[in-house]
Amino acid sequence: MGSLERIEHVASLCAKLKPSVIVVSAMSGETNRLVGMAKQILNKTDVPEYDMLVASGEQVSVALLSLALRKIGIIPAPMLAPNAGILTDTQFSKASILKIDKEMICQQIKLGKIPVIAGFQGVTEEGQLTSLGRGGSDTSAVAIAAAIGAKDCVIYTDVDGVFTTDPRVCTKAKIIKKINYEEMLEMASQGSKVLHIRSVQLAAKWNINLHVKNTFSDSEGTQMLTKETSIEGEIVTGIATTLDESWIQAGPYKHPSFNLSGVFSLLAEKGVNVDIINQNEEDNGLKLSFTISETDEKMASQVLQSKFENLNIQARHDVSKISIVGVGMRTHAGVAARMFQALAKEKIDILLVTTSEIKIGCLILRDNVNKAVNVLHDEFIK
Repeated sequence: MGSLERIEHVASLCAKLKPSVIVVSAMSGETNRLVGMAKQILNKTDVPEYDMLVASGEQVSVALLSLALRKIGIIPAPMLAPNAGILTDTQFSKASILKIDKEMICQQIKLGKIPVIAGFQGVTEEGQLTSLGRGGSDTSAVAIAAAIGAKDCVIYTDVDGVFTTDPRVCTKAKIIKKINYEEMLEMASQGSKVLHIRSVQLAAKWNINLHVKNTFSDSEGTQMLTKETSIEGEIVTGIATTLDESWIQAGPYKHPSFNLSGVFSLLAEKGVNVDIINQNEEDNGLKLSFTISETDEKMASQVLQSKFENLNIQARHDVSKISIVGVGMRTHAGVAARMFQALAKEKIDILLVTTSEIKIGCLILRDNVNKAVNVLHDEFIK
């Protein structure tokens, strides 16, 4: 959806594929432009006027693609979130979909029209527009597919599929033709930007066949295999990075509620997602160390300092997380040792570590990320 020419190309692709529903994102760069305008006035994202602004880009795309479809003889049914019955909670800038009134969409399909629906946006019970956060159009598409009972959802984008790592950083990156849903879920959560993490969760939950393809090529793309499918994976399927990490160190502090449960319950209530967590008991109190998105740092600091008076909070912004992901880790020992040794050989220090059954993530200095990606790709992906 990057230009008028591309929008007309999408219309011709729709004429060929005959989809039941089309979900669109904003034109390339438009959401960034709107976010930038908002920040020039007030850098506050958890308010309804912010979502009203940033969700407007999708309205433009709906209108333009609908015009392009009508131009070639296809009757569209342009729909924004209220028209499509996409109900969300009130977590502005990162709302979650509660339910979708499929009747509003299915009625248009029965009339022989193709619903063209704005992704990324929803509406609260009070009628306020919300946005689903970055990559939210993917989530909209999968949620709508689930609501109308579709079995397939194809995400068309400007890349050929899901790569083993960012091809702009590592020239040896390869397309992953088939990926286990658990691996895709981990890669999305660890920074792979091809699919939004909630879209992967929804596809797995509702057993929807999810494909990622390039709008402008005949590449077969990447197919995500659902949880009912058992596959024998490589040891490491992909390498993901999260650049916008903030490393928060709070304390030492003595207070009955200053513990893992008390602190992270407070952050959860405000929708702050916490990643790597570490705690140390010192002579003058407990010290907590954890990572969050840079966009959540201001909120997290305000929440904690309002609860714990004179709490010392320090934030580092010169760090990023790099993760290796693969279902093969379940049956292969020594993967962590290989990762640590490969990084140590290149004098890349590891600051924090987090693991799961199929993932190992390391917090490192941001300046070392590109080198680390190439080192680990050479080590694990042949």
